[in-house]
Amino acid sequence: MNWTTLSAFVLFMGLTQSGQYKIERLLSIATNYSQVEKTIMLLKYPNTIITSVPCISPLQAEDLRRIPVSSRYGQRLHPILHEYKHHSGIDLPGQMSERVHSTANGLVIATGESRNIGKYVKIKHNFGFITLYGHLSKIKVCKADSIHIGQVIGLVGSTGRSTGPHLHYGITKNGKEQNPLPYCYLYLHWQNVLIREGKK
Repeated sequence: MNWTTLSAFVLFMGLTQSGQYKIERLLSIATNYSQVEKTIMLLKYPNTIITSVPCISPLQAEDLRRIPVSSRYGQRLHPILHEYKHHSGIDLPGQMSERVHSTANGLVIATGESRNIGKYVKIKHNFGFITLYGHLSKIKVCKADSIHIGQVIGLVGSTGRSTGPHLHYGITKNGKEQNPLPYCYLYLHWQNVLIREGKK
């Protein structure tokens, strides 16, 4: 059964226990944001599945409907090397030592420091997601720590190849790179859909 067929089947079934299993299956096999989003929109409130999916911004913003981004995902002119290179995540501007939050429940699978992204934290989540947080000034978690959504995992810094304080945020899904920006709005989008449907 492919993703489209399974999605239609879940809509038909509703959120019975079997339907819940099918949603988890859909999230596991989804390969891109569009498929993840369509699956999340099947969830009724309250539901804990969404907290296992990267669905919020790792940095607080004055207006979470318009998260500032200093460097987008994809091809870009590298600010230090001055040549066009693929950017595997997004850069979010921040203040030095600003708190960085995990975007989903998960398990810390790596912490360390590299030449490119400086001090970093990598977290494994359900459904094949891994998130990466780089250029940190301080790491607040250890490998094998269990993490909950919103937990502070580090502080914004400018370590590695960096021109100033910011956060490099990356997401992979089943080993495939994702554009992290749409995921930063996923929880808000889900809530807005529920509100429009008359659910609190």
